[in-house]
Amino acid sequence: MPRLLQRTRRPDATPSGRSTADGAPLDLPPYEQPAYPMDERTKQKLASLISGRDSDSERRRYEAHLAKSSTYLFESVGSVNDILFARKRELASMVEKRRTKEIQEKSEAEINLEAYVAQLESAVGDLTDSSEEAMRWVIDSRAELEDQRAVLEIVLDGLNAQQSRPEPEPTRSKEKIKRRETGSGDGDDDDAASTHDMDEDMEDTKDAAAAAAPPITGVTELLESARRAKLEEYRALSPHRRYALNNDYISFKKNWHDALHPEDQVPLPDASTWFDEHGRPTKDMGRDADEDADLVVEREIIDLKCPLSLQVMKEPCSNHQCKHTFEKSAIVEFIRNSNGLAKCPVCSKDLRIKDLYLDEVILRKIKRAEQATRREVDDTSDIEADPDADSSLVVGRSTNIKKEKGEHRRRLEDIDDD
Repeated sequence: MPRLLQRTRRPDATPSGRSTADGAPLDLPPYEQPAYPMDERTKQKLASLISGRDSDSERRRYEAHLAKSSTYLFESVGSVNDILFARKRELASMVEKRRTKEIQEKSEAEINLEAYVAQLESAVGDLTDSSEEAMRWVIDSRAELEDQRAVLEIVLDGLNAQQSRPEPEPTRSKEKIKRRETGSGDGDDDDAASTHDMDEDMEDTKDAAAAAAPPITGVTELLESARRAKLEEYRALSPHRRYALNNDYISFKKNWHDALHPEDQVPLPDASTWFDEHGRPTKDMGRDADEDADLVVEREIIDLKCPLSLQVMKEPCSNHQCKHTFEKSAIVEFIRNSNGLAKCPVCSKDLRIKDLYLDEVILRKIKRAEQATRREVDDTSDIEADPDADSSLVVGRSTNIKKEKGEHRRRLEDIDDD
């Protein structure tokens, strides 16, 4: 550790840096409840803390960290499961080649790869579980951050509700107290004693009024109480309400599921099944097609063309109001032309620009479809594809590049003729 970062302390010093003459630790006095409420000046400082620029700046900085954490978790769960799927596909290809050649005995390479895939599957499973737990922690932290302003407002309301106390009287001198107790003194002293009795009675009256008022609660106690109340209110929500309806968690699950089924297009299970009856996350991310040959699994047909531009999307934007995806430039222009509020062209739900977000899962599908198309073109460049297939629309089908180029050339010629 660098010397500048080391903190030294004398052996006889207490944590506060104080000690008695003989070196013994100095015990702190027991905690006492506040006797008087905060003054108006301190309350104003607390109010400015709630709505001040400094607090907003720190809040935005913390929100940025949480958003970045969500992005990293989203990307990592897709990456590690992509690696696992690639190794599984490599192993399946090796097994298929061996069976095609009718070879029963496994090669050493296949045995090693099989052991590696089993080890990798266990490691990826642990990483996925920890990533899912971390994503829920990020969501919990964001909920706590969103409640902080409400917590401070509760504290301020509690301070404002506290009743003021009478100001303390100056302490009487020891001589007057002794004279009052012994009853000694001349006539003037008797008059003074009588006046003192009246003052003492007034002080007793003030003390009684202070005792009758509700007890003063300290700021720390109000803060902890408000935090506990908000935390209990949040934990009372079901895991479905806390996570399954959260956009970050939904994206996380979609990316995880897409990495597990990049080619099968098995639909993502309904959000109501993401947690069991005990609130624990389930691991059923869709049935594998190879589990049961007699079982027919519904497949998703994902259109990679924008419903507005009718072109394959480059910046797919989904929204928080419906399940439809559009090219960013097309949907933004569509909404702006409708004065900032438009109906979804597919389902007629209300859409605003603030509802849009870049759909990383669809973007992954587009890139994967492009890679698959390039591989297919390289492997079957001399084979004529199905003329009725429009594979630029659907994930998993090949694209007839030669046909599309020919049609594009003919469209250009028709335009020139016109």
